[in-house]
Amino acid sequence: MTSNQTPDGAPLLSVVVITLNEAHNLPRLLKAVSGWADEILVFDSGSTDGTVEIAQAGGARVVDCAWEGWSKTKNSANASAKGQWILSLDADEAPNAACASAIQQFIQGDMYTPEGLLRVGEINRMTNYCGQWVRHSGWFPDRKIRLWPNGSAQWTGAIHEAPTFQEKVEAQRLPGIVEHHSYPYRADHLSQIEKFGAVWAEDQYASGNTTPLAMVGLKVIAQWAKTFLIKCGFLDGAAGWTIARLSAWATWRKHARLRALHRGDAPSPGKILVARTDALGDLVLTLPLLRALRDRFPNAQLDLLVRPYAEAVAKASADADNVLVWTSDMAENPKGQGAGFLSKPSYDAVILAFPDAPVVRACVRAGIPMRLGTARRRHTFWHMTHPNWDGRKDSGGHESWHGLRLLMPLGIEAPTAKLRHTFLRPPAADTVVEEALNPLQQPLVLLHPGSHGSAGNWGPERFADLAHSLAQKGLAVAFTGTAEEGREFAPHFPDVDRVYSWFGRFNLEQLMAVQSRSDAVVASSTGPLHTATAMGTPGVGLYGKTAPAWAERWAPIGPLVTVVEADGLDLHGHLDISVNEVKSAVLAFTAGAAQS
Repeated sequence: MTSNQTPDGAPLLSVVVITLNEAHNLPRLLKAVSGWADEILVFDSGSTDGTVEIAQAGGARVVDCAWEGWSKTKNSANASAKGQWILSLDADEAPNAACASAIQQFIQGDMYTPEGLLRVGEINRMTNYCGQWVRHSGWFPDRKIRLWPNGSAQWTGAIHEAPTFQEKVEAQRLPGIVEHHSYPYRADHLSQIEKFGAVWAEDQYASGNTTPLAMVGLKVIAQWAKTFLIKCGFLDGAAGWTIARLSAWATWRKHARLRALHRGDAPSPGKILVARTDALGDLVLTLPLLRALRDRFPNAQLDLLVRPYAEAVAKASADADNVLVWTSDMAENPKGQGAGFLSKPSYDAVILAFPDAPVVRACVRAGIPMRLGTARRRHTFWHMTHPNWDGRKDSGGHESWHGLRLLMPLGIEAPTAKLRHTFLRPPAADTVVEEALNPLQQPLVLLHPGSHGSAGNWGPERFADLAHSLAQKGLAVAFTGTAEEGREFAPHFPDVDRVYSWFGRFNLEQLMAVQSRSDAVVASSTGPLHTATAMGTPGVGLYGKTAPAWAERWAPIGPLVTVVEADGLDLHGHLDISVNEVKSAVLAFTAGAAQS
């Protein structure tokens, strides 16, 4: 930071930013203002992701505060600033060089014009939407007053807050732009729609306002037309189309929320079926959806519908009352056996977390009145009574987050923080499990090198090197997987003490019992990684950085999770992650037990 000071010793410029879990954004802002901001004030409302440490390392003064809403929190932050001038920025913003130069020049002038008007600076933001700069769609130019003399402004408004002044002002447009990185992925846009929509609806409800349904429809159409046609969103290409579509959706959602507040009649089903009939990991990542249902409807009957191979996982769920098994016979004949099977419990609602076509048709024929799921498939378009239109493939949203969004028609909003809980109960250890564990005298790390092709994998040589290195640290290391995976891995198996081959030794329930008694599990994005972490066992997940098998969507859930991402692939097409990086992650979980 510079050493510019006013005659009374106070800094000339304070950059003020409020934060809550902004570790992914804050380094960009700090880098942009470092060297010319005399004070960087970070007003933090309880971040848990390293935001405070990043701010302090970047030279910022950090003040802990309670969240009071955007305007009140920003006003409290401004009151703590020491500079003669205040530059108010959001954590996802960063002035470019031209704008930074203009700001520095602006604050060298007087606070008032010769005509006695208060001088304030107006910036121009440009938003980066999913990697593309948006130059139309009503998003640019995006002029905001963000620079003013300390003590002259108050923020007002529940959302889209703006500074207000007691004195008459002259706003000067500053050259350059402030880069706005609010939407790395579509999921960020959808999350903001829900966050702002909730605040807007509550504010309107408190004021007694409402909107007739016909008017809501007109507003939705008008918003799309304004964004895509009038504001030339079509010139922004695919980004413009997405922005227009989601802007219309945002209009619908906030008015739907307001109407729901006035009605106060969110559905309250007594018997709910959650259908997830695909892979093990997908089932585990659906468990937060079940937890949210349990929290919202504590007395409801919650059942899980799964494939036979996933029955052990479903039965370990902490929130399911019953487990129903969807067999191949039912899948082949959903009109008869499948529909009859789902008719008997008389469900009030089904959450189709995976839109398996035979299951969807069986639910319709079983007469389940509420069917919640995606409407983006040909076989679901006409059959969802409460459709969801989110795309998942490259949205950047976590699979559990997408599942939770299916519950919006039930009035459920579950924060992603709930992904850090345990969701599975460890199975009891039988004699097979005890025979494997009892001889061990050291803390145990499980390495699961196979993935059935469901995700990018780490090379077998690196798994072997990791096992050797961990054994040298005094840990017991066991390889798990199918017998076939064991045969494929055999040429690489390290012949050292304290390294064991448990390939093909356990069924799924036994494997989960072993995992629950282990000190860490290492695997790529495969079912056993997900079962381990959902039981609370520390897990190190190995991932690539790009869709489809990426951590943004498929990271494991649970309280003790470390994700290690590869920058690319090695010459053999495996995840290019160093053995030392994975070893460090494992030892961070086992440091109290391992011998140095």
